[in-house]
Amino acid sequence: MMKRFCILLALLIPVGAWAQSSTEFGVRASVEANVKIKKGVHFYAEEEVRFTTTSLDNLRHTLGFTYKPFKGLKMGVGYTLINSYKSSEGLFKSPRHRFFADISGSLQAGDFQFAIKERFQLTHRTGSFNAYQSVPNAVALKSKFTVKYKGFFSLEPYASFEMRTVFNEPWGSVTSTTPQWNSKGTKQYYDYSFEGYTHVYNNRYRGEIGCDIAFDKWNSLKPFVLLDFNSDYEIDTNAEGTRLFSAAYVNSIRISLGVSYVHNF
Repeated sequence: MMKRFCILLALLIPVGAWAQSSTEFGVRASVEANVKIKKGVHFYAEEEVRFTTTSLDNLRHTLGFTYKPFKGLKMGVGYTLINSYKSSEGLFKSPRHRFFADISGSLQAGDFQFAIKERFQLTHRTGSFNAYQSVPNAVALKSKFTVKYKGFFSLEPYASFEMRTVFNEPWGSVTSTTPQWNSKGTKQYYDYSFEGYTHVYNNRYRGEIGCDIAFDKWNSLKPFVLLDFNSDYEIDTNAEGTRLFSAAYVNSIRISLGVSYVHNF
């Protein structure tokens, strides 16, 4: 195992195991309807749209339930359909199905509220893709810590930090240290052995600032700004998973402006 690890490092480091960061910008907006079924139990439906700087990115449709057994503790389950838009083709393609469960706890200290939220999610990928580069059913955990100030009556500014951990990304090792060329002589590769979906790492760190604005007990608005640092491990193999062309952590920074509206029934 140590030998394979050293070989893999020898392969990756000379070509730049850490790709240079890029900065992206985005905008997102959502509308949510929240229905009280009985005390502590709510059903909600949310529609969200996300944009890049040049086009529509995706549409997200979410249905979920939350349960609050007592003050300071909330649990929830839900489903999200993610429709990604391919601007080059002018159509929605290869939707993803996400199932999630979360639990959150909060503590009040004067005018400040401190909260921790853990969300476990499984995302099923559809369409055609290289299974040696992308996992069909991605499993991840998002851990979020939030501080909110509740001393301004209907205005509640907050700041949060979130870390996302992925648990089953593709992984493998090179079986030869000698590079070879494809039949056309245009691409260099190494012999590669796929070892399964075993790669665990943190691929996103997110900072967020915003403000919850309650107009009345039925309507609220939340403008916010997100700053994401993404570090995705990207593997390029052939369709059979026997040749490795490249493998590197690709870093990016995304700044997003957003607004969310909630109506309570």
